[in-house]
Amino acid sequence: MDIAGAIVLFELGVFPSHRAGFWCRDPALSFAHSGDTFSITAVGAATIFLPLIVIWTVEALSHRQDEYTLKQSRLYASGKPSLLIYKDYIYGAVVNLAILEALKCLVGSPRPSFFDLCQPDKAASCNESEYVTNYVCTSVRYSPYLQIDSSRSFPSAHSSLAIYCGLFVAWYLQRRAFSWHSRSVLLVPLIQGLCVLYAAATSLSRLSDHRHHWWDVLAGVIIGTIIAVYTVQVLCKNFSQPAVPSTSDISSSEGNNHQSVRRLLSREPHVVIP
Repeated sequence: MDIAGAIVLFELGVFPSHRAGFWCRDPALSFAHSGDTFSITAVGAATIFLPLIVIWTVEALSHRQDEYTLKQSRLYASGKPSLLIYKDYIYGAVVNLAILEALKCLVGSPRPSFFDLCQPDKAASCNESEYVTNYVCTSVRYSPYLQIDSSRSFPSAHSSLAIYCGLFVAWYLQRRAFSWHSRSVLLVPLIQGLCVLYAAATSLSRLSDHRHHWWDVLAGVIIGTIIAVYTVQVLCKNFSQPAVPSTSDISSSEGNNHQSVRRLLSREPHVVIP
């Protein structure tokens, strides 16, 4: 919660952050602000809720009921293993956001729509070859938040979060949706394809909307991919084991152990004659 609170305060400009300068009349910063094809609210909602829905659905369909869980619904019985996996996912998402926010505040790179959002006071009087470091945003068209955000282009948070979410869900389905393959050969690949399409469309929209430079998007994709691999391989152990073993597995294992002990005790002792 402390990390989340710090991220919000940095986003709102409560804490000071570095703000890089700009080249006077730089055409790369002269695009008009046209909004976002995928808003941060939509990307945030997809990042938070999409994996939870997919994980809980898959775990419920894959859950094996036995005499201990017949009285529980599949949805309820699969809740604990689903939330354990989701907890690791959220931890990775918070780490991802913390890295993105730290880089945005340290680099302070202007966006492609910087001149339109900020309207710096020195833009009208500077020479074309001049690099301006001290300036004040004078825009009255856009909110103070957008003026602060105009200098936070690197890296792309939209791209990083979309890649992290899409890659995690696609990877999870590949490893855990084994019961679906016998029912539908195309269902799992279809959902995985939609995850990849969402991640790619979100990342490319940041370029078409002139909200980021290409290197911002590339950096976001790399960060999101690295955090997704770390979360899956290290935190989730590559989804190789169920979060909570079935009670029937435990009973079967205990029964096999008891049978092995009985067989061992029933063996006749061997007498060795020198």
